[in-house]
Amino acid sequence: MGNTQAWPVLRTTDLSEALDLAEKLLSVTASYEPDGCYVDAWARDEDVLRQLTDRNPAARVAWYGEGQTGFPANVQLGVSSVAEARAALVSWADVTRCYLLWCHMLWPEVPELGIGEEYKYAELEVACNSHDIHCEEWAAEHTVFVHARQGDDERAARLAAQVGARVVGPSEFGW
Repeated sequence: MGNTQAWPVLRTTDLSEALDLAEKLLSVTASYEPDGCYVDAWARDEDVLRQLTDRNPAARVAWYGEGQTGFPANVQLGVSSVAEARAALVSWADVTRCYLLWCHMLWPEVPELGIGEEYKYAELEVACNSHDIHCEEWAAEHTVFVHARQGDDERAARLAAQVGARVVGPSEFGW
């Protein structure tokens, strides 16, 4: 058991730019499962919940409020392709803070740095309207995060460099 470390590799007000970079990062993975992806948001009131579920009726709702029946509610949607992920995130990004997370992927080995392949901690995330992976605080920007094993700073920097990006801030403790 363990947790990822998440490195921000882009902060931008342009959601398409963030999604384009995420797609480029997917192209440098050793492998990933397109259906190993989901979009996640918190609804703190009825209006936000209605907008999220109206825009994506297949979304699942889990209640976390008083007695597991009130607000806040977690709204999650599984997706099965990059195009579907992009459409779902765009549909929710103007409603609330939300994120897109790819898991079930494999970061490639980096032999020259003595770093092997990484599956357990390999994830890719786009956080909308936030600078943190949990989308706890609102920001005007969207952030792309590379998740990897704690201490794999070189891996995060290398992955970012492969797609013309760089680590743009300190890492944070992940999932």
